[in-house]
Parts: sequence; structure tokens; C-alpha cells
Amino acid sequence: MSIETVISQIDEVTVVGMIGDLDLATAPDARQQLLRAVHAAVDPPAVIVDLLGVDFLDAVGIGVLLAGVVVCRSRGGELALCRAEPQVLALLEVTRVAEILPPYPTIDDAIAHLGSVDR
Repeated sequence: MSIETVISQIDEVTVVGMIGDLDLATAPDARQQLLRAVHAAVDPPAVIVDLLGVDFLDAVGIGVLLAGVVVCRSRGGELALCRAEPQVLALLEVTRVAEILPPYPTIDDAIAHLGSVDR
């Protein structure tokens, strides 16, 4: 399996769209792509991970998302998740990751959250 990442900009927000399974097999590539996007973002980074195309997420995939949060926050920025499929959203909630990294239903909602964060 593989994961595809599509990186785009909405004003000063970097959007990282992920398509495929985010799991043990794809985590190294996904992590590299996500961290590359975070490092390329303007300071302080405002990054959204769009999970609409992610059909499967495991614990290693969650680790990728948390690594992105750690790097964003270490640079004074923030990362937000959006558009998670129901099965992915359920995993984020049951693992309590959603308490640390709340997923937003739309990209606009995630952008609004990033705009309200004191970065």
C-alpha cells in the first residue's frame, strides 16, 4: 500500500491532504511528507491535515499525526485535522487523540480554529 499526499496553500495555511491508508506500511513516507510541509510553512506554521482520503488509520498513523503536532507547536504554530471519515474519527475519539487534536468537519472550520489559536 501507499499513501499520497497533496500539499496546497490557503492564504498562510498549509493543507496536507492524505489519500490512502495511514498505517505501519505507509507511516514513514507520510511522516516525511507531513514534516516536510510543516518545515516549509511560514513561521509560525498553521497546518491542516485533511483526512478525507484516509480510509484506514492505525496507532502508527496516529503517531505520524502527533509528530506533526509536536513539530508545529515547537515552532510556535498549530496543526488541525479535518474531514475525517467516520471510521477514522471513531479511532481518534476512542484513543482520546481527539481531545488533544480535535478533528473539524470542514477545512473552513479548521482554518477558523487556527485563526483563533494564539500562535
